[in-house]
Amino acid sequence: MVLPCGSEDAVISKTVTANNDNINEFFTVTGVETCGFTIELQIYNRWGALIYESKDYQNDWNGSSSKASIGNSNVVPTGTYYYIVNLKNSGLKPLAGPIYVATK
Repeated sequence: MVLPCGSEDAVISKTVTANNDNINEFFTVTGVETCGFTIELQIYNRWGALIYESKDYQNDWNGSSSKASIGNSNVVPTGTYYYIVNLKNSGLKPLAGPIYVATK
């Protein structure tokens, strides 16, 4: 079976700096837009707590937290986080790695 795209086609952000300078504002997964995959994304903090999840990711996470795992703030503290990207219906293994987030 020949896949139209492979894991080497996916380009995943290494940094998010949500400071309104229009540079690295969002975590992005690019290079697979024409492959027909649905992107599932999970972001974890350094303790392994899930802080963000999307079943149909649209390159729109900017350091916000959808969980109450960070107290009263709606953004995560500056630091290193970990992602798992699943390219649904691709037949590929999930992609995982670190992401540095600066929210100040």
